[in-house]
Amino acid sequence: MTEGIFRAEAIEHHSGGEEEGDVLRFDRAWTRVIYKILVAAAICAFLFISLFNVDEYASGPAVVRVDGRRMITATTPATVEGVEVKPGQLVDVGTVLVRMYNVDENNELVRATREFDLQLVRMLRDPNDLAVKQSLATLRAQRDQAKNVVDSRTIRAEVQGYVSDVRVRPGQHVNAGEVLLAVAPKGSAQVSLVSMVPADYRPMLKDGLKMRFELDGFRYEYSDLVVTDVSAEAVGPTEVQRFLGQEKADAVQLDPGAKVLVTARLPAATFTSEGQPYGYFDGLTGTAEIRVRSEPILVTLVPALRQFLP
Repeated sequence: MTEGIFRAEAIEHHSGGEEEGDVLRFDRAWTRVIYKILVAAAICAFLFISLFNVDEYASGPAVVRVDGRRMITATTPATVEGVEVKPGQLVDVGTVLVRMYNVDENNELVRATREFDLQLVRMLRDPNDLAVKQSLATLRAQRDQAKNVVDSRTIRAEVQGYVSDVRVRPGQHVNAGEVLLAVAPKGSAQVSLVSMVPADYRPMLKDGLKMRFELDGFRYEYSDLVVTDVSAEAVGPTEVQRFLGQEKADAVQLDPGAKVLVTARLPAATFTSEGQPYGYFDGLTGTAEIRVRSEPILVTLVPALRQFLP
């Protein structure tokens, strides 16, 4: 006989048994509790997405610009012996910034001073010797000129401020007029920030928007700023390079595509990180984020509701 799908023991037990099972019973109190929890959760979720906003940010690289800084240049062709300062350092008037090799100039000054002193002694012995007087005047001029040349080999700060944009190193030869470094006057210098954000955000950008700036190398150190100027049109890489300058543009990594230049004013020429004060100097880079839109989460999930917003 072919066996069915049920076991013989199971069929025998089912046919011979007279007991019937009871009706399935469960406690409806738990159902009511769970139902109330689900309704409360739904109401809370609806209130959350209706009352809380999601922000949209336009972000991009940013560069610090120091307005009013003074460029220190070489007065004569020379070779750098040493750079006595570093970027961000506060210097006073007269602080030595850069020293040039001046061995030959010092030797000339020593020679002119020695000859001048000898002629001065001769004049003291015979004040009426006209030849000595004439020689003394010539040697005085030579000594003063040699001293001026030696002094020109030591570059000093003319104003109190912060050093920035150091462009030379020991052993480097420089020509007359070549920039050595820059000094931003303390107190009078205006420090601004120029950020480059995608041009897609131009319609939403305007003066007065809030900007957050994070300086490279100082994580979690933020500066909250206010946008003061937005470029009227989108610009390409060439215009960005022309606006920032070659060196600053090379320090910024830009994504392809048109950009909008957004300017904000930094509140001070210095900032503090972990209790240590630092000075802003021209060319520092970082990342800027500008909040361009804020809307309820519900509107983000259902974009058609935007037409009902004021």
